[in-house]
Amino acid sequence: MRAEMREEDAGRQPLGLYVVGGVFFLVIFTVVAGSFVRPDPLSFLPSPVDPQSPTDRFVVDTVTVDGRDGSRWAFFDFEKRSAVAGPVAGWDLAVSRYHIVVNGGEGYPGAGGAVAIGAPWEDVIEAPAGGYATTEGELDDGPATPGLERWYQYGFFSHLLEPKDETYVIRTAEGRYAKLRILSYYCPQATPGCLTLVYGYQGDGSRRLTD
Repeated sequence: MRAEMREEDAGRQPLGLYVVGGVFFLVIFTVVAGSFVRPDPLSFLPSPVDPQSPTDRFVVDTVTVDGRDGSRWAFFDFEKRSAVAGPVAGWDLAVSRYHIVVNGGEGYPGAGGAVAIGAPWEDVIEAPAGGYATTEGELDDGPATPGLERWYQYGFFSHLLEPKDETYVIRTAEGRYAKLRILSYYCPQATPGCLTLVYGYQGDGSRRLTD
């Protein structure tokens, strides 16, 4: 009887190993196959350079800043609600690929700063009085604004940069305030470097970030 049981157990063990091995290889195949499947990211065409007249109210808009050329910076001005030609025209944010910096800090003419807020967009109704990070380093020397430098996470399987679920408050070069969220990092055809921002800018100079 015991001999028969040993023979039966011996017959079961290889089958169990085959099942475990099959599951293992299925998992490995799924992981490897998934790494080659790149989903289409949310993408937008760059917004035209179209400066607007200053406003004294709270405005919400969306803009796509063309930072595809990593050899130069693209600039955005909240007061003009547009990308601008360059530093001479005044600016609040500078973008180059996945880098975003503010016009504030040692060596910069503006009063800009940035702070990440751990709250949904609709809950951010007033800009903080302090705690703003400014830009460290010159534009020609790899600058960084600590409040903005890690706005993304890398998708291991998608190999895409995905914006974090984060709201940022920006103090502009003129000392006014805006809140923003980053929607996407891609132009059509998954071309990187187009930063699409949803922002709310307060033109009356107060810290109120709502209508």
